[in-house]
Amino acid sequence: MAILVLSSPLPAQPFVDALRALAPGIPVWSEADDPPAEKVEALLAWRLKPGTVPRYPKLRVLCSVGAGAEKLLVEDVPDHVSVTRVVDPLQAQEIAQYVLACTLRFTRELPLYEQQQSRAEWRRHPVRPASRCRVGLLGLGAVGQAVARAFAPLGYEVSAWVRRGREWPGVQVFSGTDGLHRLLARSDILVCTLPLTADTRGLLDAATLRRLPRGAVLVNVGRGEHLVEADLRLLLDEGHLAGAALDVFEREPPKPEHWIWRHPRVLATPHIAAQASTETVAQQCLDALQRARDGLPQPHAVDRRAGY
Repeated sequence: MAILVLSSPLPAQPFVDALRALAPGIPVWSEADDPPAEKVEALLAWRLKPGTVPRYPKLRVLCSVGAGAEKLLVEDVPDHVSVTRVVDPLQAQEIAQYVLACTLRFTRELPLYEQQQSRAEWRRHPVRPASRCRVGLLGLGAVGQAVARAFAPLGYEVSAWVRRGREWPGVQVFSGTDGLHRLLARSDILVCTLPLTADTRGLLDAATLRRLPRGAVLVNVGRGEHLVEADLRLLLDEGHLAGAALDVFEREPPKPEHWIWRHPRVLATPHIAAQASTETVAQQCLDALQRARDGLPQPHAVDRRAGY
């Protein structure tokens, strides 16, 4: 039994150290160690290229270092290899905190006051009431539900769009194409919490974003590939969108010359809305490996057909 950590672009050593501390009897390597391929039974990874998995003939389980595992679902992962993701009960709460902070930053016009502060300018502006800050959630899974709960006591009207219709207390729920259009038309703050699938990739394009009310704000804590970044820039520059808070990007990290770093209406953060502890990631990887060896079901298994 041995584990190989392939967490790039995340540093591997913290995961290696956590695994070794929890299971000192199990060999744990990083890619830099050039381990013997025939001894690797588990990969702990962030993303994989085709051709990586077949190098390890004894592989039993492929573990994501995060809540999403779509970057591991390359076409040459054998059916007998389990794919698992991290489930940290604190992550949904942390993401909800991030979304709430970003929303308040825009709706309470903190960037404007920061500019005034730099000029020593004392000027007050009317407060935008919560009734004019309607929140639309794309997705109502664990993260979407946590976001909805965070907004509820502050007086924000919350709606959500889901793949299959269902009820949720205090949230008006839409589904289907028509439902998506209705949600967009009433979303002053659009929050994306969706998993990445073939259906959701590129969903946030110009046609979708233009359905938002003029002056709306986008907060993306789903996946970078949900958003067509060039289309976002177009709508920001046109003034149709007032701003965007982005914690995920199509390419992570974006290149230094990428426009997102310097756009005055964009808050860009380095995928920090929530971060599972290395101990949690390590423990769940070890549990997944032991379950794979014992032939037991994986509680955090990824449905490869659904993509999450």
